[in-house]
Amino acid sequence: MLPKTQLMGVTPGRGAWLYVVDGPQVGRDYRLGETTTIGRDAADCDVILSDPKLSAQHARIRKEGDEFILYDLASKNGTFVNENRVQRQILADNDIIVVGTTKLIFKVTPKL
Repeated sequence: MLPKTQLMGVTPGRGAWLYVVDGPQVGRDYRLGETTTIGRDAADCDVILSDPKLSAQHARIRKEGDEFILYDLASKNGTFVNENRVQRQILADNDIIVVGTTKLIFKVTPKL
């Protein structure tokens, strides 16, 4: 498990990213935008994972105010946060997200 994210000086706004800890892209990280789609489809996804258990468009993370909210996009194999299957979930720092066989850690800078 990674340690809590800490600010090291001034940070411009609240940012978030996903870090792949298990699966085909292990070791990669992905910076999240206002809306980030996760899946296999390179034409329609921001986070493209070569995981055969993923739907073309599997899940989406949207920044809504100061929160990042994960939505399952009616995926065949489901979306899990901290081992619970979810349709919609507000994310917190160090949440474990599993899509297909890929495990990601959600990281976010603290609220100022």
